[in-house]
Amino acid sequence: MRFTSTWKIADPLAQYIIYLRKSRKDMEAEALGQTDTLKRHRAALLSLSESRGLNVVDIFEEVVTGDSIAVRPEVQKVLQLVETGNYAGVIVMEVERLARGDTIDQGIIAQTFKYSDTRIVTPNKTYDPNNEMDEEYFEFGLFMSRREYNTIKRRLSRGKEASLREGKWISGKTPFGWSREKLPNDKGYKLVPHPEQAPVLQQIYNWYTGEGCARIGAKAISTRLNALGVPTNSGSPWRADSVLDILRNPANAGWVKSGGRPETKRIVDGTVVVSRPRTRQEDLKLYKGLHDGLISQEQYDKAVALSYSSASPRGKGAWGTVTSLAGLIRCDQCGRVMVRRPSSGGRRDTLLCPSYGCTTVSSWYDDVEEAVLDALRGWLRELELGEAAAPDDAPMRAALESSIAADRKQLAKLEAQEARAYELVETGVYTPEIFLQRSQALAADKQVIVDRIEASQTTISDLARARQSRARLAPAVRRVLETYPLSGSPQEKNDLLKTVLQKILYHKQSKSYTKSGSDMHVTLYPLTD
Repeated sequence: MRFTSTWKIADPLAQYIIYLRKSRKDMEAEALGQTDTLKRHRAALLSLSESRGLNVVDIFEEVVTGDSIAVRPEVQKVLQLVETGNYAGVIVMEVERLARGDTIDQGIIAQTFKYSDTRIVTPNKTYDPNNEMDEEYFEFGLFMSRREYNTIKRRLSRGKEASLREGKWISGKTPFGWSREKLPNDKGYKLVPHPEQAPVLQQIYNWYTGEGCARIGAKAISTRLNALGVPTNSGSPWRADSVLDILRNPANAGWVKSGGRPETKRIVDGTVVVSRPRTRQEDLKLYKGLHDGLISQEQYDKAVALSYSSASPRGKGAWGTVTSLAGLIRCDQCGRVMVRRPSSGGRRDTLLCPSYGCTTVSSWYDDVEEAVLDALRGWLRELELGEAAAPDDAPMRAALESSIAADRKQLAKLEAQEARAYELVETGVYTPEIFLQRSQALAADKQVIVDRIEASQTTISDLARARQSRARLAPAVRRVLETYPLSGSPQEKNDLLKTVLQKILYHKQSKSYTKSGSDMHVTLYPLTD
């Protein structure tokens, strides 16, 4: 066989994956001028693969950093492929590149490789997860990686807290009204007033607290700023909640804060859910900043007190009850959830879209509720016509099954071509480089066909579920229509509608409120299994 002395075929049928990821140290080194880490590691691992005769069919490069598998999409893809058991191994620079998460993440990594009998290949050692010694060495490597990661996190956390105590601004983003300035002869930054936004910021406080003018609320301020064409930092329109966030920001009074949005983790249905709830104003850690406030402490305290005294209750159940359409009905123009606006003086409540500038027109709430019930009645009549009135999906099923059969024949041809490629490389007709390119191309073509077969099978299953859903939906809709008028509270009505509805799209562009002239209509989407 005509191979170079460094090329040795270990197993021409075995497929390998290369996984690359930058560490924090790599990023720090690149910031100091070193070469691209991923490019350097890719070249090293490809050279390793060639010298050992490993058939690399895919390369995954992680460009985000994080300690959890949940925030690293490329390693998730690698694990999904490893789970299939179709790959002989994963090639990495070191085992620590695979996982730095907690014991759960480490266990997922270890078990995935062990139960799929997939090796981990590094320049220094090849780990067989079903070998007792290798397994212990692999798990120890993951443990030490996690320990190092926690050490780095503690160091960074202490550094951030020290910078805050010194009054430095540590965030890469700056709040409205401010710019960031590098400290002379020192590490870090401080806030300086933004030449255009600072006067607007001061005016917002004056409007809200009534300093030298009539006091107006956050909603009126957002409307006024939008009318004046004042841009926000994000480029989105001003809203009442964005105005309140500005009013409650202690940086405007000369402070820097710590712990404003701490990351919290909890288990929900067996899955770790990460959230960043807002810290109460009185629980914030405040340090005197290196910058001077744009407003006085007295005006800031007054604005904060007013903002909380007039704020609406937040969270599920804050009002005691919900409306019957809560969380179900959305604007068909912007997708936002429609909200109910209570009226006083005996007037009817309205349903409106909360998006600034949206062209959707509001309607009386009870008119929309009745429109939803009318749509349900029409829906029930169609369902009661039976399966004969439902669209015939037999031709589509037949077409999909025919497509699957054709794809399977094509897949068999590609597998024959793959076997032929192995014969050609073994006889020396293909060079290693040509064989690698051909192997990757065939693997990619096969994956396209496999994905297409799976998509067709999924569509066939969806059609079957749709038929079953139609059969079950009629009695459920009938129960809703019979029970709805007897329900004692909006919460009960809302729960009842959610037994058959996934969402409702609301449409209205005309400002006419008369039934004859209104273009208001709703589109119902059934709850799927």
